Amino acid sequence: MICPFCSLLCDATDLNEIDCGLRNKSLNQLAKFRSQLDPSFNESVLDPEMELAASIELLGIAKRVLITGRIASVQTARAAVALAMKLNGTIDCAEAGHIFKNVQAIQRAGINSVSLAEARDHADLLIVIGDDSLFDACPRIPHALHGQNMSRKTVLLLGGFTDKSMKAWQAAGFQPWSISCKLESVPSALLQWSNAMAQSSQDRMTSELFTALENAKYTAVLWSAASLFVEQADLWVERLLEWIASQNETKRCAALPWTSLDGTFQQVCTWLTGFPGRIRFQDGIPSFDTYAHSYENWLAASRDLDSDSVVIAIDETVATEPFRAKMKFGLDRKFYAIELTAGSVRFPTAVAGAEVAADIFRADQTLLAHLTPSHECDESRVRPAAYWLARLAP
Repeated sequence: MICPFCSLLCDATDLNEIDCGLRNKSLNQLAKFRSQLDPSFNESVLDPEMELAASIELLGIAKRVLITGRIASVQTARAAVALAMKLNGTIDCAEAGHIFKNVQAIQRAGINSVSLAEARDHADLLIVIGDDSLFDACPRIPHALHGQNMSRKTVLLLGGFTDKSMKAWQAAGFQPWSISCKLESVPSALLQWSNAMAQSSQDRMTSELFTALENAKYTAVLWSAASLFVEQADLWVERLLEWIASQNETKRCAALPWTSLDGTFQQVCTWLTGFPGRIRFQDGIPSFDTYAHSYENWLAASRDLDSDSVVIAIDETVATEPFRAKMKFGLDRKFYAIELTAGSVRFPTAVAGAEVAADIFRADQTLLAHLTPSHECDESRVRPAAYWLARLAP
């Protein structure tokens, strides 16, 4: 099953039986949001139909429209692109632009990729790059990569990983090694791998590690763009992809780029428009610009304009940090915000895969699956984001 809170495939028939800190936090946050819809908790229960009518009127006269947020399902991605096209609006659902670190590099260098299942069953060496934030976003990565032949499975952690990460891999049955280093230096260090082996000291630990690296028949390199905090990250990824390609002259080596929930939106947007987001439509024609059409630049420009702009902020996930805080909606804003989120009292939005059925991509982007809801919601008030988007069309 795919977990709707991290998009990881977990080998379990019932995800509620898994002890996962991220999942538990998400469910607690969801319960908090839903309690706010109880009239006894919130005295001013708003009428969604009246709110819809007012929002549609504003969209009809708006000169600038932005659709952004956290989109996790195919259904909502399709509806969001369709509405942006109708409104001649801008759409950018790449939170902090992480996905473009991989996209731009792949466009230039290509990619030798591997699925999670193949890496789990065939790779004898995993190189994991990043820091502990990778496990905060997806705590069960080691369990998902636990294969049948664990006696020859080595994990090399490069970056800022702590004992917390080491113990997580050990608990899953791996033989982990950790080298603390600056992320900026990782691609260059891998390119000089052979040199490093020849010049290294011959202490037992170093010897064992280099022997494992040199004897690996199948290497999978895993990183998460969301955990990659380096300057010119797309060039960093490009250099890493070039190293991966060079290794395939003598052995098998493949990339396993990890994505967050917004990876589904990028896939669908590319199907529909040819671009992975950051698009402005004009007469139905998409214009792609990774800088000009980012939601940050759109919001920055709105401060210098009259208040004739509308933001449709979508969040069909559950996070401890609300999306309005992420976008820094403030009192000085010069735009009207239509919030389709789990915590909204105007347009209460269902969590994709948890409260409503949803099609979602796995975190390695290789498997599209249909998720059935595991939790009940008040369907008279809580609606899927795709429902609100369809109703908002002028």
